[in-house]
Amino acid sequence: MNSEGGTDDEEFRLMAAMDRNVTTWEVFQGLSMSCVQCHSHPYDPIKHEEYYTSLSFFNNATDADAAHDKPQLPIPLDHADYPKANALIDRIRELEADIHGKWLAIDKSPSWLPVAKLAATCPTSELSVVEKDGYAEFRATDNAKSGSVYTLTATPPEALTSVTAFRLTYLPKDEKKALTDAEWGASLNHIIAEKIAADGKAEPLKLIDVIPDEAHPINDPLGSLQKGGEGWGTHYKFFRPRHATFVLEKSAAIAPGETLRLTLHNGGTYMASFPMVAKRGRIALSADPAWIERQADPGIVSARRELREATAALGKIPNIKIPVITERPPEHSRVTTFFNRGNWLDKGHVIEASDTPHVFPRLKAESGKPTRLDLAKWMASPENPLTARVAVNRFWLELFGVGIVPTPEDFGSAGEKPTHPELLDTLSVRFSTEMKWSMKSLLREMVTSATYRQSNKVTPELHALDADNRLLARGPRQRVTGEMARDAALTASGLLHPQLYGTPVFPPIPPGVWKPFVASKWDTPKPGDPQRYRRAVYTLWKRSIPYPTFATFDAPTRELCSKRRMPSNTPIQALAVLNDAAFHECAQALARRMKYETTGSLEERISFGYRAATSKRITPDRLAELTKLFASLEKDYQADPKLLEGLAGTPDGAALTVVASVLINLDEAVNR
Repeated sequence: MNSEGGTDDEEFRLMAAMDRNVTTWEVFQGLSMSCVQCHSHPYDPIKHEEYYTSLSFFNNATDADAAHDKPQLPIPLDHADYPKANALIDRIRELEADIHGKWLAIDKSPSWLPVAKLAATCPTSELSVVEKDGYAEFRATDNAKSGSVYTLTATPPEALTSVTAFRLTYLPKDEKKALTDAEWGASLNHIIAEKIAADGKAEPLKLIDVIPDEAHPINDPLGSLQKGGEGWGTHYKFFRPRHATFVLEKSAAIAPGETLRLTLHNGGTYMASFPMVAKRGRIALSADPAWIERQADPGIVSARRELREATAALGKIPNIKIPVITERPPEHSRVTTFFNRGNWLDKGHVIEASDTPHVFPRLKAESGKPTRLDLAKWMASPENPLTARVAVNRFWLELFGVGIVPTPEDFGSAGEKPTHPELLDTLSVRFSTEMKWSMKSLLREMVTSATYRQSNKVTPELHALDADNRLLARGPRQRVTGEMARDAALTASGLLHPQLYGTPVFPPIPPGVWKPFVASKWDTPKPGDPQRYRRAVYTLWKRSIPYPTFATFDAPTRELCSKRRMPSNTPIQALAVLNDAAFHECAQALARRMKYETTGSLEERISFGYRAATSKRITPDRLAELTKLFASLEKDYQADPKLLEGLAGTPDGAALTVVASVLINLDEAVNR
């Protein structure tokens, strides 16, 4: 989500959809798709248009690059609450769909009569009325101000003697163009309905319900009945006419000469740049008593009561809200078009249906047009063996440092050939059949193999012959990532807190690093708080301000999907482990373990620390070096107690802290 003021919501929504498209093919199929956005693939038989038939799978998501990150899924903080939360979420969606379905039956009835005579005024924006398709449409100029209040005076059709509901429809200014270039929408923050007698006297009409044209709206439509509430609207970008039905508390008789007056309070400015103001709209009236009678229908009443109870129960479960991808309903689906030479502003013909590239086995939709679910099932089907091969190769890469196919993101003709094709075939078939796609089973198979468990010692001759260990003549040896280095130090020190899931954590960072554009606080828990020592995977990630240690270890920026992480080894990484506040705290804790958890000689204490940091037994030469370092440091600290500051309270404790800092920075500790 790009929250920078002035950015185009539709452009960044499309960028997200295209990123999902490319990432899916590269991650699950080992196919490079980025270049196909602009032209046919230069190496593989993938056509230019096939990029867009594939993009169509991802272009119908509900999200709209909006600042609120909706739709969101509440994930319970306690794993034990998952079943209850899942049941409530499913029930809420069922009830919303059921209630909306009951109203939809009335909404589709032929009882709507268009308002063909309308007066529209606004003190802050220019309004006009245009006859279109039997309606009198109100239209605002493009410079309509945020928060504008429209006063619409509608003359009911002569055939109408009473009114029970009215339908307010917002339309794009250019309906044909909006299908492919969505327009900025509007928010109806408050609405007031009145009946105006022939003598000009106004009679308030109480509204009791707002029924949108979708089952799961972004905001509660009833907010439009409250002052200052953000309720129904065509929020952010919209590309098709949208409507909502406003139901009166009781039927209002309409005498000759009487009119209806609607006061619409438009929304404010979105992202400091875009007024959420209606540019075009029309009104229809209904005298159908079902709108009011259905409010007391036992089925509706019961469903709404259960919906309130389920929503309240879900809200009581402690949770963190995670943005998710959900599909738009068919009646509100987007149109995907071909981009000429990849330019999203230069749109070509409409893509009729989603599909996979022709070089792959055909995808069969379960019903109607193919969906993302159909794509997911196709990827895991026996007809598509590539998925298992790419997955096995990626797990092999994580364990051995290089894949059986060295280019995990490209299994095409431009990628490297597998060094052990029979091995890849065998593991892939077993992974998708007898292992039933179990990653745990696959990883167990790999790490318990003789190939993985063999010694990683290498002779000069073997290194000259096979530096990258492509022949698998020795066990894997590779440098840990920044996340692994942090977790390893926490484990060696005994500080690691094993809690799974939950909210992001804020480990110590150097002063002056955290300066976000939008005010937020990097709230590091105090020393001793278990939340300070959780695994690196839970560290808060902000792309514009990455966690310094991870950046030092050349972690990906996450601006784009990274299919493989290139190993790096720089002096700055060693300086980070020696001086970073989080690593220093780990060194202090490891020193305390050496001093208090171990009995015996100094050599035994240092041997314990070496074992904790490297999982290996110390060699005599290492032990001699570290013992000599301890003796020198202890002597210095005894001579000048000021040097103890920030290390420990005693000379031996400070010396052990420095020794511990050396231990967690050894090659044996930061390589596996």
